[in-house]
Amino acid sequence: SQAAFRAALLTFYEKCATTTEAAHFEELQRARSEAFTQALGDGLAFEGWLLEPQGIEPTPRGGYFIRLVDPEMADLRTVRPTYWNGGPGKIGRETAILPNSELHDILRRMRPSMQALVSGRFFPGEDGGPFFEPSKTTYKANEAEKPKFRTPYFSVQFTRIEPK
Repeated sequence: SQAAFRAALLTFYEKCATTTEAAHFEELQRARSEAFTQALGDGLAFEGWLLEPQGIEPTPRGGYFIRLVDPEMADLRTVRPTYWNGGPGKIGRETAILPNSELHDILRRMRPSMQALVSGRFFPGEDGGPFFEPSKTTYKANEAEKPKFRTPYFSVQFTRIEPK
């Protein structure tokens, strides 16, 4: 599923690069969401994806939030998705890696640039595909849409992290 997810990210990033109409961005986002759902299957789950920590941050209650990137998509000049166990509202409360858990012990020993095999599930967005937040790089109308395709932050719940 990671290869299919990568392919969808690249395909729709290339399509958005030439788009200038706001309605077309919405159409592309809907189609990309369908491609993600197809790649992930029921429950938007993934298993054994190769990712690496970009940042591990403590929560106020002693847990961890972690940002992971795909080493094959880490070039800042092209598509660069981030997978993190956070998000608005209940997502952040449900996904924090709690102290005294197996994942917490594993993350305590990990450092940025270490690779890991990671499993979990994406949180569903309004369209049924994976929920994400775009990085904000500009306030120009069409330019503000492009980070949705170039640098999305996907909200996930990790179930397994195994250092490689």
